[in-house]
Amino acid sequence: MCYLCTMLKCFISILLFVLIQTISAQPTLDTITACLKQKPQVFAKLDSRNSFIANSRAKVFGIKLGLNYGKRVHFGIGYNQLYPPANNFNKTFYIKENEIIKDSVIGKLNMFYFSAHIEYIFYQTKHWELSMPLQLGVGKTYYKYVYSEKKSIVEDNFNFIYEPAISIEYKPIKWIGIGADVGYRFMITDSRKLNQKFNSPTYAFKLLIYYSEIFKTIFPKSKLATKI
Repeated sequence: MCYLCTMLKCFISILLFVLIQTISAQPTLDTITACLKQKPQVFAKLDSRNSFIANSRAKVFGIKLGLNYGKRVHFGIGYNQLYPPANNFNKTFYIKENEIIKDSVIGKLNMFYFSAHIEYIFYQTKHWELSMPLQLGVGKTYYKYVYSEKKSIVEDNFNFIYEPAISIEYKPIKWIGIGADVGYRFMITDSRKLNQKFNSPTYAFKLLIYYSEIFKTIFPKSKLATKI
């Protein structure tokens, strides 16, 4: 529980800071409009975020693909899942025959969702970037177990995911950087118990490798270098 409280306080503090900075910055709408007039560039990236499920740490792995407008506005789609399934989320299910319990089996918790995301970089210098990623997703949560060589899926629920976040990146040189994300995952399902388990702060620490910059340095005259 202390992890949840600490991460939530951190998220609220950073969100307030971002709101203050956004208000004092140049008009956001004008900046976004100018970026959208530029030719977009395709991007793809892997994504890994730490979070909590039922007060236990969990990791969500994802992959994103999208378009980058003016290097400040990103739109895209993605796929995310709980990985790897942790043993502390296991649940015991009982196998019944004629309403009599004859055996028990361990079910593993699974979660996945497809998402649409948008990210706006509201502060950008040669070495620093601050951005606001927002992700909306639809997917499923369920338990899966194997009994008598037969796979079964139980407690199957559709879910809706809403994930606002704040991201910071520091780039000491143009090829590599470090970064951190902090946010909150809101999940809505038909199950109140699942909602309480999955609503959680999220966070990530990142080592960033800018492959496009490396490619442009090695092949500066390549046609592809002008498109990435």
